[in-house]
Amino acid sequence: MIIKKLIKPILLLVCVGVIIYALLTMNTGRGPIEYNQHLDDAAVTVDGQAVTFKDLAFYILYEEGKVEEQAKIYNPDSTKDYWNVHTNDTFIQEEAKDVVMGMAVHDHLFYQLAVAEGMDKLSPSEEQDLDYAITDFWEDLLDEQWEHLPCTEEEINNQIRIAAIAEKYQDFIADKEGPSQAAYKYDGYYYGQIRDQHKVKINKKLWDKFVLGDITLKHKHINYINGLTDEDKKKKEE
Repeated sequence: MIIKKLIKPILLLVCVGVIIYALLTMNTGRGPIEYNQHLDDAAVTVDGQAVTFKDLAFYILYEEGKVEEQAKIYNPDSTKDYWNVHTNDTFIQEEAKDVVMGMAVHDHLFYQLAVAEGMDKLSPSEEQDLDYAITDFWEDLLDEQWEHLPCTEEEINNQIRIAAIAEKYQDFIADKEGPSQAAYKYDGYYYGQIRDQHKVKINKKLWDKFVLGDITLKHKHINYINGLTDEDKKKKEE
């Protein structure tokens, strides 16, 4: 009899616990999170070497700026619309996110291979090309992105250097093995074969929570259908 009397309260406590856990999970475990709070966390490991979210800053700035320029042509009044366009069985935002991670993994893998081959130094002419690339990058950066740099300019310039060394190794392996330099870019077939021989582990638990397009950019329009801003939404709810 005592056991029967205890069963109902126990079940009630279990149900309450499940509801509380579900509410906490919905509020904190899902949905987008703040990128700058995770800069030192590993975004991906390449053969055991961690590439942090800070190390992705260059690629995020580059890709968000490029897509945003296209978005301005698509709808200058609400560029967020373009990020939400569904094409090629995915959204522009997700496609751009895959590009960021793809380029980062490619460059850090090829950088590691370049270091192993003793090819991590740039010649004077290559240093000059790097200076031009850095200058072009900062000149092309959107004004809004300057206000939301994930890290320092020096750190981003170093990331561009790593990309330049990776490109140097890419050209080296293409000249050595063929058939072309394009085949060894981040989306190239022969690069894919090389990548398959190495251990790459993406921190999907965090990476999936970031919304590309809203890291170094801050879109005011939150609804691409009716173009409501945050302020508009509050007024409508009132």
